[in-house]
Amino acid sequence: MTPETLWADPDTGRMITHSDRPSEQTIALLEGTVWGSRATRYRILGIADKLARLRDPSYFILSEQDRELCVFVLDFCHKRLMEQNCGAWHFVMTATVPNRQNEGLAGLLIEHVRAHCVATVGKPGFGYAYVESSTEFSLKLSEQIGYTVEAAIPLTLFSRLNPRPDPAVAGLCPENVNPVLRGLETLYADHELTDFGTALRPDEYLALHQNGRIVAGAQAELLRWSVQAMPGVAGKLLLDVLPHLPGVNRLLDLRDLRIVRFGNLLVPEGSEDALFRVLETALLQHRARIGLIMLDQRSELLQRILDHGRLGLLSGALKGSAKLQIDVVGMNAPMLAHLANHPLLVSAGDVF
Repeated sequence: MTPETLWADPDTGRMITHSDRPSEQTIALLEGTVWGSRATRYRILGIADKLARLRDPSYFILSEQDRELCVFVLDFCHKRLMEQNCGAWHFVMTATVPNRQNEGLAGLLIEHVRAHCVATVGKPGFGYAYVESSTEFSLKLSEQIGYTVEAAIPLTLFSRLNPRPDPAVAGLCPENVNPVLRGLETLYADHELTDFGTALRPDEYLALHQNGRIVAGAQAELLRWSVQAMPGVAGKLLLDVLPHLPGVNRLLDLRDLRIVRFGNLLVPEGSEDALFRVLETALLQHRARIGLIMLDQRSELLQRILDHGRLGLLSGALKGSAKLQIDVVGMNAPMLAHLANHPLLVSAGDVF
């Protein structure tokens, strides 16, 4: 679509536009952004590929004299709440050019973004964002937007220094898609905001097969970060010492850190070991040694995974958590109660 002008100030040459495609300036701004503030700081590699994963993207740009100063990236999708299909805006990421930060540009832009989202999301609907607990800018911006419900999402790491394949783990055949979908719906029956039908990507799914049936499975997406800073003694060792240790430095390249994000975890009770075999095989396929699991802190699945143990030597290297913050439109009291009192799904379709 041709960029739509939402606001303009002829005196300053500033304007706010909305488009469904990123400009070259937008991609360059996102590529150069350092994320995080108090803990691990990193750049996101392969921004163009990441943006291509968005389902129905929107790019909101605040520019001045044709120079882009601030960008908000959003993604429109649908989620299930109390068996009802709800429209949702995912606030994916925001960035401001480094030499114009702390000027209130993001605050100006977000007012127009929020008005657009409220007008277009439908009723009932909602907007949501995953906010890193250590990112001061995101927390401040989130407070300005406002939210109704918040859920804690621990960032659980699974690691293997020398991942090994399991011969029983294979990709998902077309005839196995529906059984996996049914298994996910059953397993996450107590979770809200599910979207398995649209979030499942068979080409990214691995499953462990036994006696003609799927015992466990996971969707695997490769994230690539270039770590710029890490807290504490462990962080200093990994960034400053590890690159100079022959042999060891090939195990973990923090300047191009490959992290496999796991979603749509299919792990019936008692199949935790089978799930770990799937995750280890996925690490090997993506030439990675660290995987990321994001489940609501209240999820029984998360507790079973943690209780099973054997998360790996590097599982404590990058600690952190996120907050899933939700702002609602046109929801009644029972819906709000379900959002507040049930574990919420972190969708494999949500882009980070």
